[in-house]
Amino acid sequence: MKKDHPYREEESRFTAEDSIFDLLDANEDADEFDDLRHTEAVYQEFEPQEPEPTPPPKKHRKEKKPRRKRSLWARLVTLLLIFGLIAGTALGIYLAAATRNDDLWLDLDQIPYKTETILYAKSEDTGEWEKYSTLPCTQNKIYIPAEQIPDDLRHAFVAVEDQQFYEHRGVNLKRTLFAIVNEAVHAVTGWYPGGVKQGASTIDQQLIKNLTRDDEASGIMGYLRKAKEVYRAYKLDAKYDKETILTAYLNTISFTDNTAGAEAAAMKIFGRHASELTLPQCASLAAITRSPTRYDPEKNPDKHLERRNYVLGEMLEQKYITQEQHDAAVATPLETTGKGDPERDKTPTDWFTDLVMEEVISDLVDEKGLTRKEASRLIYDGGLRIYTTVVPSLQEAMTRQLAGAKVYPRPAGTVVKALTNEDGTPILDEEGKNVMGEVTVYPEAGMVSLNYNGEICATAGALGKKETSRSYNRSTMAVRQVGSTMKPIGPYVVALQNNKINWSSAFLDSPVRKIKDEKTGEEKDWPRNFSKTYSDKDLLVADALARSINTIAVRVGERAGVGNIYRFTTRELGISTFLSKDKSSAPMILGASTLGVTPLEMASAYSIFGSGGIYTTPHCYTTAERGDGKVLLKPVIETRQVIDSDTAYIMNRLLRGVMTGAGTAAGYSVGDGMDCIGKTGTTSDDRDHWFIGLTPYYVTSSWYGYDDNLSLSVNYHAHPPTLAWRNVMATAQRGLEHKEFPVDETVVTAEYCTVTGRLAGKNCPHTTGYYKANQLPKAGCPEHD
Repeated sequence: MKKDHPYREEESRFTAEDSIFDLLDANEDADEFDDLRHTEAVYQEFEPQEPEPTPPPKKHRKEKKPRRKRSLWARLVTLLLIFGLIAGTALGIYLAAATRNDDLWLDLDQIPYKTETILYAKSEDTGEWEKYSTLPCTQNKIYIPAEQIPDDLRHAFVAVEDQQFYEHRGVNLKRTLFAIVNEAVHAVTGWYPGGVKQGASTIDQQLIKNLTRDDEASGIMGYLRKAKEVYRAYKLDAKYDKETILTAYLNTISFTDNTAGAEAAAMKIFGRHASELTLPQCASLAAITRSPTRYDPEKNPDKHLERRNYVLGEMLEQKYITQEQHDAAVATPLETTGKGDPERDKTPTDWFTDLVMEEVISDLVDEKGLTRKEASRLIYDGGLRIYTTVVPSLQEAMTRQLAGAKVYPRPAGTVVKALTNEDGTPILDEEGKNVMGEVTVYPEAGMVSLNYNGEICATAGALGKKETSRSYNRSTMAVRQVGSTMKPIGPYVVALQNNKINWSSAFLDSPVRKIKDEKTGEEKDWPRNFSKTYSDKDLLVADALARSINTIAVRVGERAGVGNIYRFTTRELGISTFLSKDKSSAPMILGASTLGVTPLEMASAYSIFGSGGIYTTPHCYTTAERGDGKVLLKPVIETRQVIDSDTAYIMNRLLRGVMTGAGTAAGYSVGDGMDCIGKTGTTSDDRDHWFIGLTPYYVTSSWYGYDDNLSLSVNYHAHPPTLAWRNVMATAQRGLEHKEFPVDETVVTAEYCTVTGRLAGKNCPHTTGYYKANQLPKAGCPEHD
């Protein structure tokens, strides 16, 4: 039997499944075949035999434990890296979002302007911008430029507040790390190493806190505030040089009472400008800021002197002064003026300034994402320059008219309501509930005027003298039911625009339907006319609007479509207080909506009758700028044609009828030779009295009533809101150039029968009406031809 070739036998011992380590182990003691063995193997006869089975491959012994250890550490490191990446990304996103408006607070170029915000008005004589009113900042401040700041003052603050100010890049990392360790020890042990809390804020960080007022100090928000502060400090230091930062700091740092900035503090404490301060006086100012109450030189002179001399010692150690200067300054006695903060002007802001403030605050909230608190602070402390739409002479006339309150009867009424203290805070019982009681109340009023570009020109929100700033303004804030003043902007204009009526369309003056009385449950006629009677005859549109006949208004409105009126008033006229449940005849035609409308929105809605059908968003300012003229805000203003100009002109002439003949405002024309139109309105139970008046210059809304919705059971010889309007317009328009309402040349005039409304025949009683060219009344009068 032949044997396998030796080489094949060796091959059979090593298979592809064996590793290189197995091969090495198997051959490490074997010698190479010599020639004899090789020859014998080649020539030897051998019997065939079963091949030896291939031994199973040897498994490589793996170092499992070391590998497992390396895997766990790798996984831990990876997890930490991922966590750090996520945390860093989240922090970056937070910092970007939290500091997106930093230019409002940390633009150091604006510091010189931040002593007051100024509101401007256009001169009625020259058209140039003139100062209208000012809003002093919330602290007593006087700006001082860098060149007037003495070196001793700079050095005193750097020596005691931030010794490495000129070396670091906004943050002192060594002090910051020590402060972190200090806080960590306190969190674990309850005590601070060294016995006191260690601060790490640099001058940059203190400046940031002074400007942003971001002072959250506890919990996670405290740590996030610190992260923001550090981030902001690096950015601030990268943007501005050290002298600019230090100058801003010295103009904003808080001193005693409500004083901020070195100049105001020097004038208050020493009675001299900061540029004139001596070395010990400079050290005194630097001594105050760590704790203005504790180191107040007036209230705690001994503690102040101790701190002042400490500052001088720091200046000596840091070589800002010589030993001789130090000794002389330490020996100098403390001499102060003994004065407190200067008396702040407590005159309340006027009605228009209040309105501008509220509008700018709202726009800052909407456009910049500020809170109302932040926006309010920016108004006072941002050094803004706001260009308003006020007409000063009109504002003065309106303010005087309502302050005098001579045309407004003011009968006392009584209501039960929550009682308040003199400062307006509620009076509470032992259980913390409001104490209720009878309160005497009096009627109030509000008035607001716009021009036909949507610019609010004047506003007044109460009767009597204005006592407080940012008072409740009834002309812009009070939401009241509007009564018959709804008719022109609702049923009549929508019907006329859609060719459902013309000037002399005839409608029956009788109840439209029966409704259930909410009080008695009985059926009653609806609607009821103001006179509580019905003629049961046809009345013409022009007469019905002039006399404010409710039955005709309902018939016209229901022909126009209540849904159409709702869409028109809310979408086109900007009325924001109508609810979906107001889509019915009483609210949309007779003004009995759920909430009501503000006088401002009513005036704005009526403006289309003096502008040729154009509606412009009402606004009280044109731009709000930073001190250096950079535009911060512009109101969003939209101008659009909401009705055709022919419809607007016909409505204008219809409203002229209210002021003449049998109209509800007959006899109240301004009397200055210029045209005027308008509409009166009274709500159910006599709770609200209105007049909306238009001249070629202004559209004005005038309201009168109780805040508490009491009935105005007043017998007066003249309609108060209408008379007040006439007085204001007569004063404000005195001397103005004669002006006319815009005329639509496509509107035609025609003589119509005053009984039937058809084109007048030779036997008809007739007068002139205004019509669209394709909407003339029918010819042939059935009564007189």
